[in-house]
Amino acid sequence: MTTTKVKEKLHTNFTSDFLNQYEAFADGDTVKFTVTLFGIENTSYFYKHPATIKLETLLKLKGKAGEFFKLANYKKAAKIYQKVNGYFNFGDVANNFLREDDSTEEFKSAMEQLQALKLVCFTNLCVCKFKVKEYQSVIAITEQIMDMAPNHPKGLYFRGKCQYLVEDFEKSIASLTKLCKIEPENADFKAELEQAKRLQAADL
Repeated sequence: MTTTKVKEKLHTNFTSDFLNQYEAFADGDTVKFTVTLFGIENTSYFYKHPATIKLETLLKLKGKAGEFFKLANYKKAAKIYQKVNGYFNFGDVANNFLREDDSTEEFKSAMEQLQALKLVCFTNLCVCKFKVKEYQSVIAITEQIMDMAPNHPKGLYFRGKCQYLVEDFEKSIASLTKLCKIEPENADFKAELEQAKRLQAADL
């Protein structure tokens, strides 16, 4: 094992305009170095996988996110869901790089499951973001959910609730009114709509 004294090590680096490193440190001092990784070679790109492997990979990531959610580590869970959603948003899931026969039942089944998983993961991300009170993020994510499923109850619920939490009462009432028309017997949804109306009236 080779030991390099502090001053010997420092004199091998460039000088700094912000710190006189030769005077700031003495022999025997403990110095923390930050190493930055400039690049990495990835030999297994997601978009190059067959549909079945893509499904398997994303299900594993969803499971891992669920574990963090149960531990109330919502930020870590959200980060994993965002990674999953990125594969959808950037076209990696839809990219048939291997030119698989899209008429086979195996391929069609995998793609159908992937599309269903997309909606679940976007919705779960909403829940994570709501837990950490990132209400504008929830609203932005529900825009994508509405594109996939305009009448998605959970998406409309979080959308409407977060809209009134950021004081966008008119849009909140519109979202929650639509939700109550979809599920007219749901007392919780009705209560949220009434809450949005009360907040709007108090703001006038």
